Amino acid sequence: MRTLMISFLVIFALAGSAIAQSSATEFDRLRIEGFDLVYNIDYPAARERFLRMTRLAPDHPAGYVYLANNVWLEYLNASRRLSTSLYTGQSFYRQDKEEDASDIKRDREFGNLIRQAILVAQERLKKNSNDKEALYYHASALGIRAGYNVTVKRSFRRAIGDANESVQIHRKVIKLDPNYVDSYLSIGLYEYVIDSLPWVWRTLARLAGLSGSKKEGIRHLEMVVERGKYASDDARVVLIGLYSKDGKTDRALEMIGQLSNKYPRNYLFSVERAGLFYRAGRAEEGSRVYGDLLKDAGVAQIATDLVNYQWGESLMAKGDYAAALEKYTAVKQWKKSSPDLVSLAHLHAAQSLDAMGKRTEAVAEYQAVLKRENVFDSHKQANEYVKKPFVPAS
Repeated sequence: MRTLMISFLVIFALAGSAIAQSSATEFDRLRIEGFDLVYNIDYPAARERFLRMTRLAPDHPAGYVYLANNVWLEYLNASRRLSTSLYTGQSFYRQDKEEDASDIKRDREFGNLIRQAILVAQERLKKNSNDKEALYYHASALGIRAGYNVTVKRSFRRAIGDANESVQIHRKVIKLDPNYVDSYLSIGLYEYVIDSLPWVWRTLARLAGLSGSKKEGIRHLEMVVERGKYASDDARVVLIGLYSKDGKTDRALEMIGQLSNKYPRNYLFSVERAGLFYRAGRAEEGSRVYGDLLKDAGVAQIATDLVNYQWGESLMAKGDYAAALEKYTAVKQWKKSSPDLVSLAHLHAAQSLDAMGKRTEAVAEYQAVLKRENVFDSHKQANEYVKKPFVPAS
């Protein structure tokens, strides 16, 4: 249950972005420009737009929510945690402590922005408890905090409480105004996840008053794509993951295509497309996309490690361990590689070597993992495979 619930939180992504219709034209322009910059991975420029929003309307929670969202996503991008494959395996969810250590300064900045957003929203709610905008942004702030606690701190217990409260507030928004379609982003995903739980946990969830429907969840998310005022692209991001999970590769690729055309500077959509091709048995197309990314000077300068790492993951899943090893080696050799990806590249290189029957070399790689910072459960896995070779799942 925990893994599925946290997957829901992770995909929370950009937790909505509605703005009051009564807001000034300049306020709305800054919002539109800011989110275009976020999707095109220009976080410094986006931050400037959102700061101007808070100055223009300090009593509106939107600017503070967007600033917090920007802090979160900028960190995920820098640490190579904006890839869906990271959250589909079990390694990310295994831990020996309640939460991971994280940067105190960044945590403080993020936390202050979330608290300010909630405070401003609550001040508006004191004047009008049915203020849809205030409720929406209160829910969005909680959703973003849940996502941050999962993806940055791996604080799962704390995140679940925020996520549940966020969805309940979004339901209240819909009750007040059924046409407030953007709130269905969180509600639809919640419905999908509850219905995706193993039957035992699903039964317990129903006894606790929680119910869901994958069909209704998808319908609500597709409704946000079609009718959402500002959250349609966020819904597309969510649906890419759900379509992929359900084997609807063509639909997922369609969504990625729409987003790639709209945000051409976001190379992450191409990384996801390449992985989808491999999962769909279209390795030649996936290889071409990965290769084109590395030939792009702009992408190669900032994300050679990510592209090679994801390519290695795709090849390893396909059973092509020799080719996967080459990609993991490239991650280790690139001077600007993320330290976390280097650690994981050592681990998966070792597994590839084990799969190829090269036990001595594999052990050396596992030992290299143990000399580096522990990433997720990398030390635990390395210790296990030093004692007993990794064997690919049949």
